[in-house]
Amino acid sequence: MLRILALVPALAMVWVDPVSAAGLCAAASGVAKGRACVESPNGVAVADDLPRAQVLLADADAGAARFRTRFGRAPARFAVLETNDGNVDGAALSALQTAGFKAVLPFLSPKGFDLQIEASVRRAVEAQTAGLSADMREPIVQEAIAKVKAGRPPQTAQQPGVIAHELGHMWYIDAFWPGRELRGGHYGGPGPDWMDEVAAVLMEPESMASGRIGQFGDRYRKLRAADALRNAPDNVLVDLPGFLNSAHPGAARGREMLAKIREEEPDALPKNGVMIRASSGPEAEKFAESAIHYYLQSTMAAEYLVARTGDPAVFARIAAAFGRGETMAQWLANNEPKGKLPRDLTALQADWLAWLDQRFPAISA
Repeated sequence: MLRILALVPALAMVWVDPVSAAGLCAAASGVAKGRACVESPNGVAVADDLPRAQVLLADADAGAARFRTRFGRAPARFAVLETNDGNVDGAALSALQTAGFKAVLPFLSPKGFDLQIEASVRRAVEAQTAGLSADMREPIVQEAIAKVKAGRPPQTAQQPGVIAHELGHMWYIDAFWPGRELRGGHYGGPGPDWMDEVAAVLMEPESMASGRIGQFGDRYRKLRAADALRNAPDNVLVDLPGFLNSAHPGAARGREMLAKIREEEPDALPKNGVMIRASSGPEAEKFAESAIHYYLQSTMAAEYLVARTGDPAVFARIAAAFGRGETMAQWLANNEPKGKLPRDLTALQADWLAWLDQRFPAISA
């Protein structure tokens, strides 16, 4: 599986008999040898030093608590492995799964993040300056790298919620499609893409959700002021039934990036394993342009569902329905209590627009 970290404003799992909560680092010793490993009853985090491993574990554990609250099920035991290349090869993945870690998450170290951002910028500049000699191109590459580094925060501090977000995808799939082997093709699990992304954003701290809500509100107010809410493509932001039936826009971009890596850096890919990649410049912009609406919509759709049902854990019931093979339209129409939530997609859209209008009232001049 490929995950992309885009620097812009803004996994196959098999279950075996679990090991006991005590001694999880010992169970992961095959991949943690010579490195710092910390554990909790939920899983382990492995990094080059103890403080860094503790930061990663804290983020993952916070997400695990949110998963229990939002989905009413225990999250799959995790292993977060930070490396310079963002890879977990097939042998390490298999060893961890055999030891009982169902959610294996590779993560880039700060050094690895810098290296991959530099490589991303270099690829972009070299593509744009193909007619220049290497001696003439290199100063341009270095200048571009310096600009990117100057325009982003240092990677020494871990942004809270990133680890929890990525684990959220895996916890959701495992909880509602246990034992399902997932390799390629689909963005996430066998259910609708929107819930896969909602499961991830719900694992983030409230501050991240607040930021996205603010961004959504700014865009919504501008569209409303311009009387553009019903005009394509602007209305994509507020087309809730369309969102509920859409494919994740990041899926195609991820496949493109994977194909490019296979072509240009085949030795960089782990064999039968998992990986995470960072991207900057044009590569990141393409990903962000295709996906930013999706993240904003995921956050607002989650807010709306909680507001109308009055149930912060309504996602557990929706996900269970998806696990049974129901669609969102079928779940809306079934006999479960749903508070003030409409019972069909047409009424849902009208109610959603009315809710948005109340949620983001016009600001007086």
